[in-house]
Amino acid sequence: MSNARTRFGSLAARTLAPALLLAVAGQATLAAGPIVFRSGQAVVVRAASPMAAAQQVEAMSPRTGAKRILVQFDQPVTPAQRASLKDAGLTLLSYVGSDAYFATVHAGQVNSAKLAASGAQMTVATELDPVWKLNEDFALGRVPEHAVVGVTEAQANQPSEKIIGAYMVFHQDVDLGEGAKIAELEGATVRDQLESINGLVVELPVSSVMALALHDEVQWLEPALPKFEANNIENASLTGANLAHSAPHSLTGAGVTAFVYDGGTALASHTAFGGRVTVIDSSGLNDHSTHVAGTIGASLASSFPGMAPSVDIVSAGFQYDGSGTFLYTNPGDIESDYANAFNNFNADVANNSIGTNTSINGFPCSIEGDYGVTSGVIDGVVRGNVTGGNPTRIVWANGNERQVSTCGSTYHTTAPPACAKNHITVGATNANNDSITSFSSWGPADDDRIKPDISAPGCQSNGDNGVTSTSSSGGYNVKCGTSMAAPTVTGCVALMLEKHRQLFPGAPDPRNSTIKALLAHNAQDQGNVGPDYQYGYGSVRIIPTLDFMDTLSYVEDTVDQGGTVSQGVTVGSGSGPIKFTLAWDDAPAAPNPVAALVNDLDLVVTDPNGTRHYPWTLGGNANPSAAAVRTQEDHINNIEQVQIDAPIPGLWTIAVTGTNVPQGPQEFSLTADGGGLAGMAVTLLTPVPALIAPGSNIPLTVGVVANNQSVIAGSVRVHYRYDGGTYLQLVMNDNLDDTYSVSLPAVDCGDLPELYFTAEGTSTGQATSPASGAADPISTEVGVETFPVVEEMEAGTSGWVVDVGLSDPQATTGNWNRMDPQGTSAQPEDDHTPSGTDCWVTDGNAGASVGAFDIDNGATNLTSPSFALAAFPEARLSYWRWYNNNAGASPGEDIFVVEVSNNAGGSWTTVETVSGDQGGGWVQHEFRVADFVAPTDQVQMRFTASDLINGSIVEAAIDDLQVVEQNCTSVGPTCPGDANGDLLVDLTDLNLVLFNFGSAVPADTNGDVNGDGFVDLDDLNLVLFNFGAVC
Repeated sequence: MSNARTRFGSLAARTLAPALLLAVAGQATLAAGPIVFRSGQAVVVRAASPMAAAQQVEAMSPRTGAKRILVQFDQPVTPAQRASLKDAGLTLLSYVGSDAYFATVHAGQVNSAKLAASGAQMTVATELDPVWKLNEDFALGRVPEHAVVGVTEAQANQPSEKIIGAYMVFHQDVDLGEGAKIAELEGATVRDQLESINGLVVELPVSSVMALALHDEVQWLEPALPKFEANNIENASLTGANLAHSAPHSLTGAGVTAFVYDGGTALASHTAFGGRVTVIDSSGLNDHSTHVAGTIGASLASSFPGMAPSVDIVSAGFQYDGSGTFLYTNPGDIESDYANAFNNFNADVANNSIGTNTSINGFPCSIEGDYGVTSGVIDGVVRGNVTGGNPTRIVWANGNERQVSTCGSTYHTTAPPACAKNHITVGATNANNDSITSFSSWGPADDDRIKPDISAPGCQSNGDNGVTSTSSSGGYNVKCGTSMAAPTVTGCVALMLEKHRQLFPGAPDPRNSTIKALLAHNAQDQGNVGPDYQYGYGSVRIIPTLDFMDTLSYVEDTVDQGGTVSQGVTVGSGSGPIKFTLAWDDAPAAPNPVAALVNDLDLVVTDPNGTRHYPWTLGGNANPSAAAVRTQEDHINNIEQVQIDAPIPGLWTIAVTGTNVPQGPQEFSLTADGGGLAGMAVTLLTPVPALIAPGSNIPLTVGVVANNQSVIAGSVRVHYRYDGGTYLQLVMNDNLDDTYSVSLPAVDCGDLPELYFTAEGTSTGQATSPASGAADPISTEVGVETFPVVEEMEAGTSGWVVDVGLSDPQATTGNWNRMDPQGTSAQPEDDHTPSGTDCWVTDGNAGASVGAFDIDNGATNLTSPSFALAAFPEARLSYWRWYNNNAGASPGEDIFVVEVSNNAGGSWTTVETVSGDQGGGWVQHEFRVADFVAPTDQVQMRFTASDLINGSIVEAAIDDLQVVEQNCTSVGPTCPGDANGDLLVDLTDLNLVLFNFGSAVPADTNGDVNGDGFVDLDDLNLVLFNFGAVC
C-alpha cells in the first residue's frame, strides 16, 4: 500500500465556495543574485544568452564518464523545465541559492540546442572551483584544534602532520561506496556513513583536504564539530502545563513516546517514571539525561511532576567518533539512534538538550551561526530521511553560549547544530518572571535566520534558582540551561500530540512544522514587539495553544514551484489583532552556500480592500537589535507570521505561494486566527490492508468532522479504480453517527486498487482525503502471502548449528546460544517474539559485568537449517537482529556479517555487513533471495559476530526469521454491478436489485452485487454507476 496521507485539514484539497476563493495577482519572480559560498563569493561570468550558456555546458562535457559543474538561471526553474534540462543532458543536483545549482553533464549526452529551448533561462555555466567545496577554516588553511585526533608518523623526507576529523559530502548522484574509495585513496579513514546526506565521517591528514577537493565527485569538506556536551513546578506554571492536566483538556501525554537524546541515558528505575522509561543503548547512566527526562515526563505522583506525566520515554546517548574515543561529534550517531528510536521504539517527538558549548570550551567562535553537515543531517531527519519517509518532530536547546563572553555576550551566539532550519530551537527564560536568562544564546544565524524559534522556562532567578527535576541518584536536583527549557517544550509537544489524536482519530500526527507554527502562533510575545533574536516568537503558552487547536484552524498542504494555495477568511467588525503563521520543514541545504533556505515560500495576506499585509522581518546581523518590521517579504526563514493589529471587516485572502521551490513539492503548515481554516475533515477509519485476497470486497468506513457546518447529503463518496483508468464513484451510506460506509466490489489478480474520498460542506466546499486525491490515492495490491519458513527460535526449533571451530580464531567467550537472554547494557533483556522467550544470542548470560560473557578473541558462527525455496522464486527472507559494539576499550571496530547460501553451505554470499557503531535495539532486515542467490531447496543463512581487532564489548542476537512469498490465483472475471453474472450491467440487474431491495440474502446472490449479504443502496449504486458496462 502506498504511504497515503490522510490530512486533518487541507487547502489545496478543497474546492472552496466561489465567494471564498480569490486569485492571487501575479507571481513574484526573484532576479538571480550573487552566489555566496562559505569560502567567499563565487566569481562567475554571465553568458551573453541562454544559447551561449548552453554551448558552454556542451563544451565542458567530459570525454568519458560524468562531470559536475555550476549553473545559474535568471529565474526559478520549474519541474517541467528541470525535466527538459535532464533530457538535454544537464542534471540539476544540489541547490546553492540565487537560482544556482551544482549539476552533472555526461559524456556525449549534452544537446545545447535542446538546453537553450528548455525554457529555463540559463545565464551561467562554469567549472567548479575546489575552494567552493571548503568551509572557511579549510579554505584559509586553518585547523581547529578540537578536530585534531592525532599525527602521522614522520618519514625520512616528510615531517609528521596533524590528522583531523572531518565531514565529507558527495554530489547527489555519487554512490557512497565509491565515495568511500575516493576518501581512502587520499589517505582518509572512514569512521561512519551519513546516508541521509550522502556523506562520510572521516579522519585524514591535513594535506589530504585539498587533494579530496580536487575530486569531481566531492561536493563539500568541513572540520568535524566539537563533541556534543549536555547543554519543574515553576515551568509547568509559566507554560500552563499544570492546567492542561485537568479539565477541560485533561491531557497527560498518554500514548505518546518521547525520545531523549542526551549525554547518556536516564535512570529508568527512578520512582518518578513508574517504569515508563526504556533505555535503548549502552552510552551509560547520566544525571543530565535523567533531569531532562523528568522535566518531560515525571509522574503526577512525584515530588516534581513533568509537563507530560504519562508520556513514555526512550533514552539514548550521543557517542564516539567511530574510533573508540569521543573527540568530536559524529552525526552518523544521530542517524542511527534516531532510526532506532523512531523505527523500533515508536518515538513521536525527540528532545535534544545538547550542543557544542563553543564559547565555554574555547572552540573557534567562527562556527557560531554556522549551518553545516550536522545541521543538514538534522533537517533531513525531520523530513523522514532515516525513518522511511515518515516525518519526525525534534526539539533542540538553542544553547548557553552567553554564559561567558569569549564569543560575545549578545547577538549571533547560537552555536551549531542549533542553526539547523527544521528543528524547534528553544531559548531559556526565568520561570518566575519570564525574563530572558543571562546565558541563553541569541540569534541570528550566519544567513540572518531567526534563532531561537521560541523560548520556555529553563532557570529561575529566585526560589531554588533553577529547575528542579529527577536525578540519577534516585532523588531530585536543580539545574539551569536551555537544556531545561527544551524538555519543557517537548513535554508540551506530547500534550499537543495527544490533543491532536483526540481531535482527529486515525489521522497522521501533525508535522514538525505544524507543531512549530502552533507554538509560535500562540506564544506570549516578549522582548521587542513581534519576533526577535532573544525570545524568538515568544514564550510558550500551552493552554492558549490547546484552545487554539480546538478551533481546528490549522492545516497542512503542499505547494510546488510557481503554485499558489489560497483560502478566504471572513473577519467580523470589532475584531482584535489577528495572526496567520506559515512554517515548513525545508529540504536540507547544501553546506557550500551561506544561505540555508532551499524552498522559498511566501505568506501573502490581502485585506478586503486589496492591500497586502507583510510578515515580520528582522534586521539580521547588520542590525540585530532592531525591532521587527512588517514592510517586505521574507526570503530567509522557513517560518513567517503576518499580524494585523486592527483588521478591517470583510473577506481576507490567505495565500501560500511557491516563490522558489527547487526541491519540491514542499509540504507546509498554516495556522489562522478566528477558525478561518477550519474546513471539513474526512478520515479513513478502516485502514485498507496492504494486500487483499482475490475475490474479496474492500469494506470502507470514513469519519467526517463537519466543523460548524452541514454535510451536503450524498456528497460523501469513494472514488475508486482497479485498472489505472477512469475513477468510478460510490455514494457512501450515512450511518447517522458522523461516519459513512460502503463496500467496494471484489478484486482479482492483476487489479491495482486505488481510491480516495470526498465530502462537501455547506460553507467550505469539498474536502478530499488523502489531500491530493487522484494524484496520490490510497493504493493496495491483490494477492496472498505464503510463509514456507517461520522460525521463532523457541524451544523445539531444530537444525540450527553453532559452528565451533569454523572461525579462525574461534571466540573464547560469547559463542551463540539459544536462551531467554539476561539483559545488560549491551544485550537484550527479552527476545523479539511478542509471545516468546528465547532467541539466539551470543552467550546470553549477564555475568558480574557487561563484558563477562560477550564475544572475545575471535568470531562465532550461527548457521540455519536448509530451507526448501525452489518452489518460491520471489521469496523474501527477513530476520530481526540485535548488534551492539559501542562500548569497551575500542568500540566501533568490529562488524556483524550475514550471509546466504543456496548449496547447503558450499559457498556463501554476503547479504549485509552491520557496521560496528550500532548501539543495540531489535532491527528487522529483509531481502529478496533471488537478488543474491537462486532459490533452491538448500538455502541456508549464516550469522557471524566477532571481536577480532582490539578488545571491546560485542553482543549479537537473532530472532524471528521467516520467508514469505506473495502470489495470486485468479477467481475469475468480475463485473461491478453485474447482479446476474452475464457480464453485462443492464435492466435485468437493476430489476433484480430492486426486487430484493432491503433483503438479507446469501452473499453474491439475488441482487447482492457487492457480496456483503444485504441488498441495499451500495448494490443499487454499483448497478447505476456501471449501467451499460460490458465485461
